[in-house]
Amino acid sequence: VTLRLAFLAFAIEIVLGLTLGILAGLKAGKLVDNLILVLTLLIISMPVFVLGFIVKSVFAFQLGWIAPNVSTEETWGELIAPAIVLGSLSLAYVARLTRTSMAENLRADYVRTAVAKGLPKRRVIGVHLMRNSMIPVVTFLGTDIGALMGGAVVTEGIFNVKGVGGLIYESVVRREGLTVVGVVTVLVVVYLIASLLVDLLYAVMDPRIRYA
Repeated sequence: VTLRLAFLAFAIEIVLGLTLGILAGLKAGKLVDNLILVLTLLIISMPVFVLGFIVKSVFAFQLGWIAPNVSTEETWGELIAPAIVLGSLSLAYVARLTRTSMAENLRADYVRTAVAKGLPKRRVIGVHLMRNSMIPVVTFLGTDIGALMGGAVVTEGIFNVKGVGGLIYESVVRREGLTVVGVVTVLVVVYLIASLLVDLLYAVMDPRIRYA
C-alpha cells in the first residue's frame, strides 16, 4: 500500500509540479508566475501534518467528499487525498525548480539560435528548452522517490493507512529492531535504484554527458 501511495504522490507531483513550473517559467515576471510562486511558497511553509489535518477536517468532516480514514481494502480512490498531502511539498519544489531552470534557459544562446533559424515555437520549447531544463528536475525527482516512501510515516498515520509507516511505528513501539532494519534496508535499496536510473537518464537527455 505504501508503494501505491508513493506512486500516486509521485504522479501528482510530476503532472502538477511540471505543469505549474513550465507555465511559470514561460511567463516569468508576469502575474501567473507570481501567483504560482506565492502558492508554492505557502505549501513549502506548511508542515505535512498541518496540511493533512486541514485536508482531513475540510474535505472529510465538513464537506464529506472523502472518507476520514482509509479502509482495509485501500482502493486507489481512497489513496488520492493522502497522496496529495504526501506529494504536496515535493510538488512545490518541482514547480519552483522547473520554473527557475526554464526561465534561465530561455535566455541561453541555443534558444536564441533556434528561434533565429525559424523553428516553430512548439519545437523550440518541447525539444530544445525542455530537455536542457529537465536535468536538475529529474535529479530531484529521482532522489524524491525514497523520500516519499520514508515520509509516508506521517501521512499514513493521519489517514490511518496500514502501510510501511504504520509498520515502522508499531515495530519501534514493540522494540522489534529486526523489522525496522529490514524496512529501512528496503527503502535504501529503492533509493539506490532510483539514483541509478537518474544517472542513466542524464545520458538520454543530454548527449554531451553520454560522450563525456
